[in-house]
Amino acid sequence: MSANNYIQIKETYLETYDVSERDYESEGEIQAIGLFDSLILAVKKAEAHIQKSEYGVEYGIRFSLLKDEDQLATNRELLPPKDFNRWNELKKHTDEEESRLYTVREIWWCQLGLNIGSELNGKGTNFLRPAIILRGFGSDACLVAPLTTSVREHPLRLAVGIIDGSPARVNLSQLRVVDTRRLVEKIGFLEQDIFTTIRKAAKDLL
Repeated sequence: MSANNYIQIKETYLETYDVSERDYESEGEIQAIGLFDSLILAVKKAEAHIQKSEYGVEYGIRFSLLKDEDQLATNRELLPPKDFNRWNELKKHTDEEESRLYTVREIWWCQLGLNIGSELNGKGTNFLRPAIILRGFGSDACLVAPLTTSVREHPLRLAVGIIDGSPARVNLSQLRVVDTRRLVEKIGFLEQDIFTTIRKAAKDLL
């Protein structure tokens, strides 16, 4: 058996539970967990990953064996299609709204919408995701850092505590400037010490 057995793990939340419109975790987070020269070893590795997963039993996880890197690159095909038409209609209404008053360090439900490839999307019927305002650019725009409930450890995902009832991490790899009309509803303020840590980490990326 040649060393061509890739494994993909997909955590499938929506297939098991009804998810709130404001649940901001991905519908299925796909990750590749390795390359193995034995098909048996590959399957055992996948099963071990599922057993150790915090959500493995509760939500259900499935895995796929892929034969080569070209197939691995097509993992996006396993995700449900994006409804860009629906998002475009909502975006037209958002464009007609007034700018929001905001303050740095606030956490808002932000209408991130549907985006391309690995860019972070909003969730639910209004394409929302919590985001921290890191910096303002006048009354019309601000720099935001989206939040995620993913438990996956990563240097660019810093824990921020409980946000709107769920443990959350800020995803610094997805920093973006948004028009303040995308800010839908304020959740609250982030603690100053956590905010300072996040701001420093964001600056260190440059």
